[in-house]
Parts: sequence; structure tokens; C-alpha cells
Amino acid sequence: MYVRMTFFKVKPGMMDKLRNIYVNDVIPAHKSHKGIRFVHLFECMDAVDEGISVTAWDTKGDLEAYEKSGDYQRILALFGEVLTGASTLKSYEVTASSEPMILRIF
Repeated sequence: MYVRMTFFKVKPGMMDKLRNIYVNDVIPAHKSHKGIRFVHLFECMDAVDEGISVTAWDTKGDLEAYEKSGDYQRILALFGEVLTGASTLKSYEVTASSEPMILRIF
């Protein structure tokens, strides 16, 4: 399984608006992509202006197909008025897990 994480900071008082965009636009936009496992929004408990968007993909090919689709850039543009500064995108391969099914080979 492969995971993409986008780290971001939100302008003061804008987390509710970001959450609404996430629920109404980000989650539905991922449903049509092959291999999507989940889409999660994490809001930092210690720094209320920080968050992480996490998506998980069955295969590296599924993740790469999503990257090539242009949806990430389109979705990121929806957050222009709520984010402060540039977000940071990182991709990871899951190599150990408490859930054996996560590590099955596709």
C-alpha cells in the first residue's frame, strides 16, 4: 500500500472552512479513482492551524495514475484562500503494519 500525505497550515479561523471543502470536494473527488483505500483529514491537537491530508492507494501504479490525472492540483487550488504558505506533499510505501492485509501484494 502507498500513502500520500499533504502537510499544511491554515489561516487563523479557517479550519472549519477547510474541513467543509475537504468533505464536500476532496473526498468525493477521490471516489472515482482506481485503487483508493481511504481519504482522511487530520487536524493537529497541539497546533490548531496545522493539518495533514492522507490518502492511501492499493498500488504504486494507482498512486501514479492519480498524480498524472491532474486532480491533486485542481483540488489543491480549492484551498487557496484558507491556506497560509505552501503545503508539502510526501509519498510513502507502507512496509510494516499491525494489519496483515495492508501488506498483501497486489
